[in-house]
Formats: sequence, structure tokens, C-alpha cells
Amino acid sequence: MRIAVVLPNWVGDTCMATPALRAIAELPSLQELILVGKPGPLSVLEGLSYSQNQIVYKPRSRSKECLSRRGVAEALRKRRVDAVVLLPNSLSTGVMAWLSGTPERIGFAKNGRGILLTKPIGIRSKTDAGIHVDWSRQPAIDYYLHLAGQLGAKTSDRRMELAVRELDRVAADNLLKQVGFDRSQKLIVVNNASGSSPARLLPEEHVVQFAKRLAEDGNQVLFHAGPADRNNSLSYARAAGHPKVRSMGESETLPIGLTRGLISAADLLVTTDSGPRHIGVALGKRVMTLFGPTVVDLTRTYNVPEVIMETSQTCRPCGKDVCPLKHQKCLRELGPERLYREAKRAIVHSGSSDRFQSTPAAA
Repeated sequence: MRIAVVLPNWVGDTCMATPALRAIAELPSLQELILVGKPGPLSVLEGLSYSQNQIVYKPRSRSKECLSRRGVAEALRKRRVDAVVLLPNSLSTGVMAWLSGTPERIGFAKNGRGILLTKPIGIRSKTDAGIHVDWSRQPAIDYYLHLAGQLGAKTSDRRMELAVRELDRVAADNLLKQVGFDRSQKLIVVNNASGSSPARLLPEEHVVQFAKRLAEDGNQVLFHAGPADRNNSLSYARAAGHPKVRSMGESETLPIGLTRGLISAADLLVTTDSGPRHIGVALGKRVMTLFGPTVVDLTRTYNVPEVIMETSQTCRPCGKDVCPLKHQKCLRELGPERLYREAKRAIVHSGSSDRFQSTPAAA
């Protein structure tokens, strides 16, 4: 079979889809696996054995290197794809699959697209064991694996995975040398970014105080940066005013490969609920995740001892991008001192090779 998989729109969701992608790639009947996705999600999968065959798209693209939705449909038709699996729930991806004429079109029957699919999966359905499941309440890893299972793929392996290429490691080493960090000392990567959701961010004064406390203990702290949050990352490092607190934003370019290399080199990743969190988990690193307006239930991970930091506000989880009550207590009340204590405890165990389910941090 030639199978195409349309990836989620976000880097973190794509990381959570890797168990499903691996399961499909291991199908005995597979002749060719084609990954269809936007540039970011595709780039995070670089180096994985099943990620070589790609179709890059943006909804309204007019370039030859990056296809439009109609261009993707034509490409799938030309490649004579037998089945397409839609990991996103959008109507537009359903239309894209329908236009391709692919014989088997699999996805959850949401947003009015059920009629476009040959195998629409009910959001509330029965498993092979006869158990009724509301898939909208299941972790994304299991949600995606259920779709892979429609092709006969094995769905028991929930391990997320990413690859770190040699050029990623070299890029990370070069940046660490550039900022004057010593690889023999502890490295903590701190990510205080979250796309377009400011409600998921720690207040600047808190994240700066937290980084300074870690540096005063002799740790090296590197603020993570993507192209959209480079300035914030640089600002945090300047405000800390400590030689062992620097920013990834000092790099001229900020590809996802550099993020993979730096997180791979870290002893601890402290992060908001965002893409770098899932990159860290997929790389088997010790991760300390800060939850504000979101909760862990739908994005639960299974293959590292992830430390979950959260407060018990009555307004959580609101899921809003901007705090409706204007106080952001869900993250403010974590406080830099509590973060410091938990990070210090996590660093002690950073060399552990144990693999447990996520565990909540002590208050």
C-alpha cells in the first residue's frame, strides 16, 4: 500500500503523532509512506527513518516547493496513493483528501467532513475490546494511534521519538561555545514561549529570577528561542545580568534542528506547555512543564519522568490565549522560588534512565 498521512499543524502535536507514524511505517503491507505537512511539523521529524518522503504545503501557497491544498490533492493522485490518514480534524483537510480521489480516506468525523471520508471515525466509538470511548477526551497520542489502528497498525507502543542528527549536535556545540558555556557543567534550557498564547507564559520578572537562582548555584541557563520569540529570549538573558544566563537568540539562525541539538545536550528542560516540551519528551530528556490555562490530560506523555507544575485555581483550565480575569494567577502563583526548588530536585535525577509516566510535582 501507498499511504499518505496529513500531519497536525503544530510541532508539539506532530511529536505526539510519532507513535502513530511509527506504527504505520511498520505495517507489513506498506510500500510507501508519504508525510504531508507544513514546514515546521515536517522539519521536527528530520532524521527519522520514515520521514524521508514528504509533501510540503501551505494552504494558499503558489510556489513549486510548497504546494497549496489543491496541489497536494493533485500530487497524491499522481502518486496513486491507496489510503490517506488525516490527523487534523479540519474540514479543509477532508476536502483535500476528497479532491485527491484516494480510495481510502480515514479520519475523525468532525466539522462536517464525515461525508468526504470513506472511513469516518466517530468521536464517540467502541474499541475492539467493546469499550465505548469519547476520543475528544483522550490524550492526543492515543487519539492518533486509534487512527493508525484503522489500517491494522499495532497501537500498543506509545513512545514518542525524534532524531538528533550530527549537524544538529554540531550546531548546538557551536552555539554553546559562542556563549561561553562549558559542556562539562550542568545545562538547563528554559523555554518561556508558547506561540500566540501569552496566557501560557511566566511573568518576565519570575522567569528572570528563576534563571538567576539557578545560575548562582553554578548551573548554565540558556533561554530557548524560535524566530518569533527571539527578542523576548534575549531580553530575559539581559535582565538576568549573569554570565551563566544566555539566550539561544544569539544564534544568527534558529532552525528546529538547533532546538533538538540544544535540548538533547541539556540536563533539564523547563518549559511552558508548547512545542519544545514535546521535543524534550520525545528525546527522552528530563522535562519540567509549567501548566497555566491548560492541563496535562489531553497532552499526557508516557516515556519520560516528566514533572508537571501547576496550581489549583478554580478558573483552571480556561484554555484561553489571554487570561479572561487579567490576573494570570495560574502561573504567577507557581512563583520563582517554588520553580527553583523543583528544578534543583529534578537536576539531581537528570542522569536517570528510568521511564515512567508523568508525575505531579510536590507543592
